[in-house]
Amino acid sequence: MELSVRLSPQRRLIHQCDKAKAQCNVVSGHDGGTQVLRISDSIVAKCGPGVRPSEAATQKHAYRYLSCRAVRVPEVIRYFQDHSDASRPVGYLFMEYITGKTLADLDFGVDDVPSRLAGVIAELRRLPGDVPGPVGGGVPHGPLWGDDASTEEFGSLEDLNRWLNKRLEPAGRTIDLRSYPLVLCHLDLCSRNIMITEGDMICLLGWGHAGFFPRFFEIAAASCVDDEAAYAQDLLRAIQGVAKPTEKDQECVDLLLKARPASSRY
Repeated sequence: MELSVRLSPQRRLIHQCDKAKAQCNVVSGHDGGTQVLRISDSIVAKCGPGVRPSEAATQKHAYRYLSCRAVRVPEVIRYFQDHSDASRPVGYLFMEYITGKTLADLDFGVDDVPSRLAGVIAELRRLPGDVPGPVGGGVPHGPLWGDDASTEEFGSLEDLNRWLNKRLEPAGRTIDLRSYPLVLCHLDLCSRNIMITEGDMICLLGWGHAGFFPRFFEIAAASCVDDEAAYAQDLLRAIQGVAKPTEKDQECVDLLLKARPASSRY
């Protein structure tokens, strides 16, 4: 089946996705938005207007370079966009199906998840980057950027500094990120994106917000995660335990969160 997905015409694969919807082979999501569809015993397709090339590229990078002993990442088999509606292209991300249950499905019933997440976050931070944002370029997405996107692709930390400082200007504050190395950050570690596999490993899903950023961006993203309160608190503690933020780091987190609502005005 994997070879078929790699070689089949796009229209045939789109038809397979439509057939999976009609047969109610929906793993998650809702009609009209992003859905994950079971295509075969070993492959799922994530499809929708919000499934972007940058997500596929970042997930591929994570699969290739993260230690499989520390964290599982589904292998990307193929990605393309359907431009039938030029104003609203639909992305199709075909990937390995990994058996397990997300923390949302488990109702947070795994006691050692916070400590295990700390190890996963430490592994993410091991991967360096040169340019802020998703692997291969693109506009960053997610709640840190206001209305779900920065509206700008960053070519350097100076670009990111300028973007943030423009939004901090009304508050009379500034931020300087130039001394911080860029590391891989997931930025969407909500319970539906963390799976416990049948082999009792943590698997990270949902790479649409991920990219290379200063390490404390993961703390800022966890501070505004939309999830059950107890889980959100455990997640934040786990990240802080790994990051061990300095006073300057915490000040930068506060400034990121201050810039976030201002982003909606630009």
